[in-house]
Amino acid sequence: FGLKAIDVDGLRRLSGEDVRVASGLAAGSNIFAIDLAEVVQRLEAMYWIKRAFVVRKPPNRIAVDIVEHRQVAWIDLGQTYGITPDGVLLPVGSTDVPPRNLPVISGLSVRGDSLQPGVAVSDSALLAILRWWEEATVADAEFCLNVAGIQPMSGASIRLQMAGDGLEVRLPANEAAHRLRTIRELMPRVHQSHPDPAYIDLRYAGQMVVGKKKAKSG
Repeated sequence: FGLKAIDVDGLRRLSGEDVRVASGLAAGSNIFAIDLAEVVQRLEAMYWIKRAFVVRKPPNRIAVDIVEHRQVAWIDLGQTYGITPDGVLLPVGSTDVPPRNLPVISGLSVRGDSLQPGVAVSDSALLAILRWWEEATVADAEFCLNVAGIQPMSGASIRLQMAGDGLEVRLPANEAAHRLRTIRELMPRVHQSHPDPAYIDLRYAGQMVVGKKKAKSG
């Protein structure tokens, strides 16, 4: 029953060799003497691994099923990290999505001593943004590709910074699908009546406020 092979499934960013090294499994070990819970613990200590499942496959194999963390944005907390839907920080370079397709979340006040890769940030404003962003990317992925930045605002609202023209969209941080449909419907009218708007504010029920860019002096 000596270990001859490790079957690994579920990898996106990590390699089989990454998993083998982190698992601590050694060729020739009796598969029935291996502490599977300890192997899981070692694997889940890796930044990239959300969950690991390990089972024996007699006569001589161990199967490892990995669920990797998924990065959905960058976050600027004085230092830049990747971040997952549930607020877990990831080191820079962890993304499996081109960086240009991920917005930067900023404007949050989070204690520096609580920031560690692999650990979730406990901040209600951040978690609200992440929930909204997850709903938004499902509702309108194409629109979300053009969002360069997200910031919290007072009154359970957020500010989206659009790529390209830098247009700012202010809106409540709820009902993401409905909010994005509204933006899609209003955009043509906004650009027709305001060729170069600075911001669109949709925080007020039944009305839209459009701000003009300040004229350049000199």
